[in-house]
Amino acid sequence: MISLTEQWKKHQPSVQIEGDNIVITIGRDIEHPMQEVHLIETVDLLSYTKAWLLRVKTFEFKAEDEPKITFPIDDLKSGTYKVQSRCNLHGTWDDDFVI
Repeated sequence: MISLTEQWKKHQPSVQIEGDNIVITIGRDIEHPMQEVHLIETVDLLSYTKAWLLRVKTFEFKAEDEPKITFPIDDLKSGTYKVQSRCNLHGTWDDDFVI
């Protein structure tokens, strides 16, 4: 049985700002496996408002995809965001970041 720490390391989104890009990788110390039977299905990027979260972008994945997203930072306004990754076996995992 895999420990919660091991699951966290594979499923937790990691957000980095690299130059003019935002890079989201699924998995902290261990990149999430991408197989037909176990994969990240979607990653949602949500923006905090005073009253709720608004979906800004949704990224869909296939088994042959790398669990990583890169897009221009100019696509986003300054603020606080939430990244939610959805694993077909282990549910939704999230992280917040500010730009």
